[in-house]
Amino acid sequence: MADPASPGRFLWGAATSAHQVEGGNDRNDWWDWEQLPGKIRNGDRSGPACRHWERYEEDLDLLRSMGLGAYRFSLEWSRIEPEQGRYDEAAIDHYRKVLLACRARAITPMVTLHHFTNPRWFAALGGWEIEKNIPHFARFARLAGERYGDLVDLWITINEPEVLAFRAYDEGAWPPGVRDRSRALLVMANLLEAHGFASAALRQTDRVDADGDGAAARIGVAKHWALLEPLRRWFPLDRISASIQHRVFNVAVARALSGQAIDLSIPGARPVRRRADALRGSSDFLAVNYYTRWMVSFFGKEPRRARPGAEVSDLGWEVYPEGLERALVDCAPYRLPLYVAENGIADAADRFRPAFIRESLAAVDRARARGVGPRGGNQAPPRNRLGLTAWRTGKGCDGRSQACREPHSMAAGKTLAACNSL
Repeated sequence: MADPASPGRFLWGAATSAHQVEGGNDRNDWWDWEQLPGKIRNGDRSGPACRHWERYEEDLDLLRSMGLGAYRFSLEWSRIEPEQGRYDEAAIDHYRKVLLACRARAITPMVTLHHFTNPRWFAALGGWEIEKNIPHFARFARLAGERYGDLVDLWITINEPEVLAFRAYDEGAWPPGVRDRSRALLVMANLLEAHGFASAALRQTDRVDADGDGAAARIGVAKHWALLEPLRRWFPLDRISASIQHRVFNVAVARALSGQAIDLSIPGARPVRRRADALRGSSDFLAVNYYTRWMVSFFGKEPRRARPGAEVSDLGWEVYPEGLERALVDCAPYRLPLYVAENGIADAADRFRPAFIRESLAAVDRARARGVGPRGGNQAPPRNRLGLTAWRTGKGCDGRSQACREPHSMAAGKTLAACNSL
């Protein structure tokens, strides 16, 4: 499907997040979390990562040499606002240089404002669990629009609010390490509402059409669309569990982003039902992050697992690129234009990657034939080639420190796109 503002326009890109690639992000909650024994596999720390902060121009040259025309990256909030209300002009200027470097290479930037990390001061205030903290993020979004709006038209306010909420507040695997499903639902609701306020701030401040396509700002959320199936289709409790998880993790989030009320509920947890006026008209697109499918079981220590007997990635996730078609089709009813913001596979030996990319593109073609046309896509670069730090499992995709053991390459993983803009 062509971009309605620019018929035929399709962006092929790569995607990163600041904490995983920049290095030296020592003022956020993830840096503090890494210092705690047992929190990251083998005690790995992000450290210098792959020094993207210093080497971004080389990385962009590599991206362009591969024929890619888009780059999704995130602004590290804790660099720009290291203390509440104090802004670091050097950091603000740095990201402007990155954006100018993108434009100089005819690379379209897609900028993420929040990709899992929180400034230390924001976490100390209670982070996303406290609704009154939302204006802090809206203020950050306003600054981003003011300082970068002439160079950016594509914005993602928040990356995977549902993943952050459940990993950090239900499983306790991410900072702040809470295990309380009711609090997880509250955090998810606050993140969704924060998108609405951040979107309004960006629309008020980004008034420059950087791409010349008639839109000064297009804004959305990156949604991890997980395919959730019952492990045993014949077992009613597995079917019920898969349905409940799909409803809260996928459906409720997409409905809220399309302008409906926030309605989050799980048996045994306090539901969160909230009318959020800020969400109405806040999303110009839904950015889909797709990686795999999970088999859901009601009993057992692993409520979600790879399909028994399936080939798995280095993270233990089923290799299931054909599922991208279903993910895109599942998103169609929410009537938001689609982007594939992330797609890829943890595969240090490149055993599966070539076929994964081909089969993912074939899945996109099938979705297009069914009338669902995403506007483009990115693939996360392979962790071993980038030195990208994996959340929780440390550097590399097998938990061992592999940072930069191969020639420095931001986008060496080739890139999957979906079908016509980041």
